[in-house]
Amino acid sequence: MSANPGTKVSEILVKKFKCFHSWEDEQEQLWLQQMASQGLHLKTRNVLGVYTFAQGTPAQIAYRLDYVPNAKWNVANVIEPDDSYQQLLIDTGWEHVLKGNGWHYWRMPVTNTRHAGKAEIYSDDASKQMKYKRRLPGLLFWFCILTVHLSLPQSSLHTLGDGKLAYMIVYGIAMPITIYLGYSMIRIYLRIRELRQ
Repeated sequence: MSANPGTKVSEILVKKFKCFHSWEDEQEQLWLQQMASQGLHLKTRNVLGVYTFAQGTPAQIAYRLDYVPNAKWNVANVIEPDDSYQQLLIDTGWEHVLKGNGWHYWRMPVTNTRHAGKAEIYSDDASKQMKYKRRLPGLLFWFCILTVHLSLPQSSLHTLGDGKLAYMIVYGIAMPITIYLGYSMIRIYLRIRELRQ
């Protein structure tokens, strides 16, 4: 039985969980390219690392990630005309896929697999360093905020309500997050240093 003319064929969506850190953007790009070669094309990604792909025709597509925390995008996720950097990417064939937490996902079809690694947003290491440097202030801000909270005397936690609950929240949640933020800043710094050499 065939579908009536004009009816929309529903899109098949596939969800996958994968965890990447700020300094692992190149591994994430490669994984997204592998998914595209299997016919899974990125649609969305949430903060928990759940990627949603549209199932389609396998294709060789280069994915690139960029960190731009204050880019000017409107509600419809369309670039603002005065943002020449993103407009330049669009003019050179890149498609903006999604944005989240300052990260922008771009993709471009490539003619063969050997050229997939040559499709770049940043052509030099200095520009790549700037991408990572833009990530550091946000991490440092939250690291400092959480460090201040962790340095409060234990007696001050009683003003937050039940002392034991406040203690568990502050030290059971804030401490691991603070350690992770510190570790992230070290790894990003090492990535920047690697690009300098």
